[in-house]
Amino acid sequence: MRQAARAIIIEGDQILVMRRDKESSQYYTLVGGRINDGEVPEQALAREVKEETGLNVTSARLVFIEQHPAPYNEQYIFLCTVAPHDAVAIQEASEEELLNRLGFNSHTPVWASLSVFPKLHFVTPQLQTALIEALKKKRFPEQPVRL
Repeated sequence: MRQAARAIIIEGDQILVMRRDKESSQYYTLVGGRINDGEVPEQALAREVKEETGLNVTSARLVFIEQHPAPYNEQYIFLCTVAPHDAVAIQEASEEELLNRLGFNSHTPVWASLSVFPKLHFVTPQLQTALIEALKKKRFPEQPVRL
């Protein structure tokens, strides 16, 4: 079973999402990706966030575990804080930068307004619904919730 780690990063009234254009299908997901052999989810999370945005995760708390169709059958979703930063951008020498350069399966990190987030075409509706509910309550689960 393949696994992934994803980040919920909220600053002010915005949430960081990844806009994807994959095989002519446009959608949004959270920043993050594959957990490599020998990595724990927190290591993969920090690596993926750095590669996809340039941000450094300073703290992460597991809030959701999502069952997901292939290629990642289980996703660990963390509520994160990041170090002070400038703009976000795909980092050079990352897998995402290579795919962007080749012109297919593109990745673009985007700060989305929390008011717009419910309207985005999010790849996993059950996660989007859980995020919307947590944002409405202004509180994320203390213990991880399976979606």
